[in-house]
Amino acid sequence: MTCAFESAEQDELRDFGYSKDNKYNEVQVVMGMLIDCDGCPIGYELYKGSTFDGKTMAGALENLKRRFGIRHVVIVADRGLNSKLNLKLIRDAGCGYIVASRIKNMSRKVQQQVLDSAGYSDIAGPCRQDGKPEQLRYKILEYVNKIKDEQGEEHELREHLIVTYSEKRAQKDRADRERLIEKAKKLVEDPGKIKASIKRGGRKYLKKESEEVSEHWMIDEDKIRQDEKFDGYYGIQTSELEMKPNDILAAYHTLWKIEESFRIMKSTLEVRPIFHWTEKRIKGHFVICFLAFLLERKLEQQLHKSGIEDASPEKIREAINRMEFAEVDLKGQSFYIKTKGTELSNKILKAMHIQPPKNFLPVSEFRP
Repeated sequence: MTCAFESAEQDELRDFGYSKDNKYNEVQVVMGMLIDCDGCPIGYELYKGSTFDGKTMAGALENLKRRFGIRHVVIVADRGLNSKLNLKLIRDAGCGYIVASRIKNMSRKVQQQVLDSAGYSDIAGPCRQDGKPEQLRYKILEYVNKIKDEQGEEHELREHLIVTYSEKRAQKDRADRERLIEKAKKLVEDPGKIKASIKRGGRKYLKKESEEVSEHWMIDEDKIRQDEKFDGYYGIQTSELEMKPNDILAAYHTLWKIEESFRIMKSTLEVRPIFHWTEKRIKGHFVICFLAFLLERKLEQQLHKSGIEDASPEKIREAINRMEFAEVDLKGQSFYIKTKGTELSNKILKAMHIQPPKNFLPVSEFRP
C-alpha cells in the first residue's frame, strides 16, 4: 500500500515512487503488511516511498522469523512478488511459497503443456457469491525454475505448477482484451499519444509498421491471437510438493483478504490522507492505524463466532459510532442520556460480553 503526501519534499522515509493513484508529483510512503490465513494482521513494515513492492520480501521474512520464532512459513502472494530472486530468497530462508505465475512468460514447452487438454481433471474452486463453488479444470506440471543469482551462479528450484481453466475467467479475459483493443484503436487514430517505451494498456496490442522517422502504428493481430489461446487459464507456482491441489487453491484464494485489508485501512479506517511531516509522527500514525485495524478484525471474528456473519467493517464502524451519550443538566445535577443505537450496536455489546449501560445515568455513577 502506498500513502501519498501533498508535498514534494523528500526525506529518509518520504520519497517519489510508483503511485497506483497516479500521484507522481507527490512523495509517498510504502507499507507492507503480513496477515494470517484468517485475515488477522500479524505485523507491518514501513519502507521508503521509492521502494518497489517486490523488493520488500527479504526483510519481511527475516523480521517474521526473528519476531515470532517461526521456522517454516508458506508465503501466499500475487505476481508482484513472483520474481526468481524473491522465490530463491524465500527458499533460502527455509520458507515456502504459493504465488501467481505468468504462464505467457514461460517457455514454449510449458505453454504447450498448459494448452494440451490431456491430463486435466475437475476440481471445486473458491465459492461464488451464491455460496456454490466454481467448477474448474486443473492439471499439475512438474516444473524446474532455473534461477541465476546476483553473482551469476545458476540454481534450480523444483516446483509444481498448478494450472486451472475456468470458463468464467475465459469470459473475463476476453472482455478485458476487447477493452484494450478499443483503446489501441483510439491510439492508432491519435498516434501522438503513443509512448513507445510503455507497453501497458492499449499500447500492448500495437506494433510499428515502419522504423522510419514517420513511423506508422497498427494493431498487432499476432499478439491478439497469441493471447486468445490462454483465455481462462491461470497458473500458480508452489514449492509445497506434498500439498494437495485443493489446499493450494484454497490457500491462494485467501489472497483477497490482504487486498481487503488494505481497502479497509484506506477507506474505513482512513489511513489516508496523512497530515504529519516528521518521521516520528508518520510512524506513530501508522501504529495507531494498524492497532485500529487489528481491533476491528478481532471484533469481526468475535461477531462471526456469535453467529453474526453480515457485519462488514463499514457496518461495524457505523454501529459503534451510534453508541453515544448526551450530557444534560437537570435540577443542578448532570446526567448522561444514552442514544438508542442500532440492532448491530446491541449485538456487538452482547458478543463482547459488555453489559449495556443504563439509558439514564448520573455522571457521578458513570464508569468508562
